[in-house]
Amino acid sequence: MLRNRTTVKVQPGLFLQPFVLAQLSGTVIADVVEGSDVTATEYALTSWLNVVGDATPTELARDLGLSPTTVSAMIDRLVRKKQIRRVRHPVDGRSYRLELTAAGVRTNSRNGRRLGEAIQRLRGHLEGDPEEVLAAMRLLEDGLRRMLEEV
Repeated sequence: MLRNRTTVKVQPGLFLQPFVLAQLSGTVIADVVEGSDVTATEYALTSWLNVVGDATPTELARDLGLSPTTVSAMIDRLVRKKQIRRVRHPVDGRSYRLELTAAGVRTNSRNGRRLGEAIQRLRGHLEGDPEEVLAAMRLLEDGLRRMLEEV
């Protein structure tokens, strides 16, 4: 039997599948942040600051898998929007740490509630254990980070 696209379901591979997931999750996050003062990518940064409390630009770039120049531009935008503030680094006077402002906490809380609703909807459509899905995604992240360290 000759196989073609009508007889075999084509599955994305190790790089295309994460790309597809990024596009789909990006659409959901864009809906979550709609009407707030931040973009989907900015929400990733501010929600991470909400989790860790404060961070340097270098830590944010590393943790979020973003380039330092991208993080720098996002920081400038978020400071202008009064969502985050720069705070003098307690040890390294040449550096600074970032933290949410009161407005940033409010925006993050609003978006967090909306994200929680989206997560509940996703769980209703997800086959399998969400923790197993996350575990597989973390394995892929770890492998990609190790691969990129070789370069």
